[in-house]
Amino acid sequence: MDKAKQKLIDKLGKKGFDTEKKVNAIDMQVAFDNGLTDELGGILALQKAIKTHSVYAFLMDGVDAKPEKKEAKHDHDRKPGDGNEAGNIY
Repeated sequence: MDKAKQKLIDKLGKKGFDTEKKVNAIDMQVAFDNGLTDELGGILALQKAIKTHSVYAFLMDGVDAKPEKKEAKHDHDRKPGDGNEAGNIY
């Protein structure tokens, strides 16, 4: 975990924001009232990670590889005579 994220987590914890629900409740006014205006970017990134269930990836700067999309063949993609006609019984 990089030091900036560790510092953000520590500061939020010290201010009483120790659950996902409390972190998600932080808006600009709450951040201002709690002296967290410098951390708004980090707070927004953490809120997004919480909403997408990727907090560990956020903390560790991890990224999952995106699965490769493969085109599925459909009956309408097949050409007559290619041996794959639907309903042919040999």
